[in-house]
Amino acid sequence: MADKILMNKNTLAALKIELREYNTALPVFEMKEQQLKEVVQTTENNIIRLKRAIEATDAETKKWVAVMAEETIDLSELVKVNEVVTEKREIAGVTIETFKDIAFKEVEVDLFNTPLWIDAALEAIQEQKTNRTLVEIEERNLELLKEELAEARRMKNALKEVFIPETQENIRKIEIYLGDVERLAIGCAKLVKKKKQEKKAMA
Repeated sequence: MADKILMNKNTLAALKIELREYNTALPVFEMKEQQLKEVVQTTENNIIRLKRAIEATDAETKKWVAVMAEETIDLSELVKVNEVVTEKREIAGVTIETFKDIAFKEVEVDLFNTPLWIDAALEAIQEQKTNRTLVEIEERNLELLKEELAEARRMKNALKEVFIPETQENIRKIEIYLGDVERLAIGCAKLVKKKKQEKKAMA
């Protein structure tokens, strides 16, 4: 807002309209900030949960490491992601991804020439790849949500700490000025009237 303002009724009316708009916008940004804070917290908790699940599965699969080292099976070649299906949705003005499904490439496994643990190993690897994909999606979402949260917070603070108080102060200044001008005008009018009456009485 400019430092110098026109001290007149038009400016006063315009400032009062601005103030109403600011007061209407403030609760919107406050609500948006609160909503985004909750979604950010939920997303962060989801990431923590998924990473713990990945760590737990890693711990469970350690028993296969020694066995797999003796085999000629390349499990990474047997488990490959074919497609990740996501859906877009909007939360508080932010478009994020929602995980829907994951499809793995079908690979034929010769059950007669592979060890008994292969099915369990493949299932565990698929679970890990699914969870890692979910983490990637949630981390992308988290970045977008945090950016929008920061912007909502900036707007809320700007309205609460700058725009609203400055506008209120300018309205106060103009109302005082216009009041002084009106009183001065009334005083001058009375003085002129009195002088006319005195002049008339002396005639």
